Amino acid sequence: MILPPIPTPFDREGRLDPEAFRELALALEPLVDGLLVYGSGGEGVHLSPEERRQGLRALKPKKPFLVGLMEETLPQAERALEEAKEAGASALLATPPRYYQGSLGEGLLRYYQALADRAPLFLYHVPQNTKVELPLPAVAALAQHPGVLGIKDSSGEMGRLAFYQAHLKGFRVYTGHAPTFLAALALGAEGGILAAANLVPRAYGTLLARFREGRMAEAQALQKRLFPLGDLLARGGVPLLKQALRHLGLPAGYPRPPYPGESPLWNDFVTVLESLREEGWIL
Repeated sequence: MILPPIPTPFDREGRLDPEAFRELALALEPLVDGLLVYGSGGEGVHLSPEERRQGLRALKPKKPFLVGLMEETLPQAERALEEAKEAGASALLATPPRYYQGSLGEGLLRYYQALADRAPLFLYHVPQNTKVELPLPAVAALAQHPGVLGIKDSSGEMGRLAFYQAHLKGFRVYTGHAPTFLAALALGAEGGILAAANLVPRAYGTLLARFREGRMAEAQALQKRLFPLGDLLARGGVPLLKQALRHLGLPAGYPRPPYPGESPLWNDFVTVLESLREEGWIL
């Protein structure tokens, strides 16, 4: 499965634009297997509780969608969880609490277990943003909970994916790291939740299909072709993603201040973007 973490549109002053949010979701949904709302690419950490509710009310996805939880405490996460369930989310995707992570201890397991008791849940490992490692022993322990479906791992660390494949049977793995997408598939990932899939969803869908069909030479060639896009986007983050979507005429809006509306990587990125558009891969 290919799911993009769709951006949450804000205007230049940082105000949420629910109508643009709905339009963006409608444009992307036919091209992918589902959506992630309020993931890293959706600036979930930048939203107030009321804005989360407002955005979810604006969306009417027909395909399965996940909702990201990036909360610091269990009461905050439980509130967001109930709102996501009411909106029809198929599962939640939760980062670990991080601000006082050094004091968390066994609270990490209790946090995820409490959420998984109430809704289907994917763990979310994205240390480049949270600055927190989700320990592999904790992942293995949580994988025993029937409500923990799997993990989105955006680290790009192949050793972690090899661990999941070797030790966690039936544990569903999605990669969030586009530059190593094909390697992740080879290590058992069933798909990708990729920021780059907002821009070239058909390309990643085709790469996944070629891998499943055993057409490895074609899969390798396509991964090589997509590497510059995924690599630059991994470095440029939300500002670069939103700038690219605006360039393509889609209502992605701007990052919330103080984050910049334009990326210093844009000149390199637009060259890659336009070359992929010429080949018919863009949206």
